[in-house]
Amino acid sequence: MYFHYTSIEALFNIVLSRTVWFSSLAFMNDEKEGFDLHSVLTEVLPLKYGTDRCQNTLNLIDQSIATHIRLQLAFSASTLKDDISQWRAYTQLGQGVCIEFEDGFIANRSAKKAECLYDFEEKRRAIIEDDDLKLSDDSLNKLLAKPEGSKKYISSLINTLVKFKSPSFEPEKEVRWVYTASGITKSSQVKFRPHRLGLTTYRAVAVNLDKVLSITIGPQVPMQNLKSIEDFLIINDCSGFVTKSNVSLR
Repeated sequence: MYFHYTSIEALFNIVLSRTVWFSSLAFMNDEKEGFDLHSVLTEVLPLKYGTDRCQNTLNLIDQSIATHIRLQLAFSASTLKDDISQWRAYTQLGQGVCIEFEDGFIANRSAKKAECLYDFEEKRRAIIEDDDLKLSDDSLNKLLAKPEGSKKYISSLINTLVKFKSPSFEPEKEVRWVYTASGITKSSQVKFRPHRLGLTTYRAVAVNLDKVLSITIGPQVPMQNLKSIEDFLIINDCSGFVTKSNVSLR
């Protein structure tokens, strides 16, 4: 099961629109989002090939991440139920809700689920298991010279970088669904919205409300919301029962 902590306003909009917002990874709370892949590769590749034989590869990786990270749109959840750190981080003083859902909640099959990796050894294994990410400069040049080689390499890069997060975020136990935008055009369904860090991209993605298992109202949400939210879900054909958080939070 997965748990998405958010505001009551966001719950209201999710249920009415039957969509959630996938937001750009370039504007996540981890300022090094995506670039942790470079950090791991700078330790893994030189050990295998020596610094001189992988410098071009590392430079290309930096350029590719900078180019493609903004096109990775994600919806995040946690595997932690009724967790005090999640209430603090993603609701205003516990004045929000936690949406519990199961697989199938995200209706768009183009969105791929990724369980985040925090531990260095787990990240190292992920790189070693991917033949395209453990290449020397010479091997990479040979791959890129092949038809579809560049596309194959970028695909491996993206599939890995969206899973890597800084160890400082490990307590969040994040699972994310990632949609890769092919570009920013009028027909791409990618939109823009103001963000505390600037102007970010997002896309509304359809959800299956019958995959909602429960709604937990936050520690600071008045009890009368148990019934009003329950009525709201029933009227709008959203499954799931409503309960109150057991966390004590001021």
